[in-house]
Amino acid sequence: MRVSCSLAGFLLFAFVASHAQAQTLILPLNPGPNLQQAQNANLIHENFASGENTARNPTRSNAFGATAAPAAPNAVAKDGNHICGITHLVRCIQELGEDDKGIFTSPLRVKMKDTYWLAPLGTATGLAFAYDADAAQAVGVDANRANAANKIADFGSFYATGAEGAGIYFLGLAQKNPNLAETGRLGAEAVIDSGTVTLVTKLISNRQRPRQGNGQGDFWANGTSHWEWDSSFPSDHATASMALARVIAGEYPHWYVMLPAYGFAESISISRLVANQHFPSDVLVGQAIGFLMGSYVLNHRALHRSGRQGLAARLIDSINPITDPRTRTLGASMEIPQGH
Repeated sequence: MRVSCSLAGFLLFAFVASHAQAQTLILPLNPGPNLQQAQNANLIHENFASGENTARNPTRSNAFGATAAPAAPNAVAKDGNHICGITHLVRCIQELGEDDKGIFTSPLRVKMKDTYWLAPLGTATGLAFAYDADAAQAVGVDANRANAANKIADFGSFYATGAEGAGIYFLGLAQKNPNLAETGRLGAEAVIDSGTVTLVTKLISNRQRPRQGNGQGDFWANGTSHWEWDSSFPSDHATASMALARVIAGEYPHWYVMLPAYGFAESISISRLVANQHFPSDVLVGQAIGFLMGSYVLNHRALHRSGRQGLAARLIDSINPITDPRTRTLGASMEIPQGH
């Protein structure tokens, strides 16, 4: 148990540090006039939309009902580099490398205020570890139920969510909708980033799954004699599905988009528990990784993300953790937004 808690503490420290790094913007959420001109110029050269259609339709309604100005998915960014896209795959590889560098070095930039998020998340993970075995036993074994759950989980695998992000991207290209194309592109990027973090964490933890060994989810149960590449901690399904959901909800902060997006991620996570493939702590930490990776990509790469937040997004952002060292209590406060 001591090894489990130490490992969880180290990983959660890295997750919170990633969250802090995610707040440092590289690209503006709303492109300025110069960037917009560059995008419009590149729009003509890339044949993303014909000049006639662009002139007649300065704005387009996207698949989620929002309106966005047409721009090329491969426009020139503020730093002079092309934006990752189907015609600039090399730039995509560069962005993934930049993401990994920023994510894995983020613990060096952690700030004191980030501990306000570390405490609640660490407490929740610690409780999950404590009751993991009991929860797995309570779920029980049912072959039919497990088969059904595995079929649902297939939609949230690393490969499936990556393909879903790519599908949204190409749908955006077909509809000449830069916002939708960006959502798919960044969704796929977040899935890949979260997959890298998940793989490293799995290799470090080497945890047994609920139906392996003694069913306690031991870490390094056999020492270094057995090294599992696909260990239980954390759940890559929970990570990938939450990363994609976070990007979709961030690009379209409306309740009718956020609810099904996060509902999809939660359904995938629950299915992994029901299928006896993961413990609650695997899912909890996996979702934390996915959410932070999605936030990181949104804050560093999004150009067409709306600056306006919907009610649901404002409610989520208004939740703040509360700690009182004197009474050793944890809690949360919420500011109810009014107007607009």
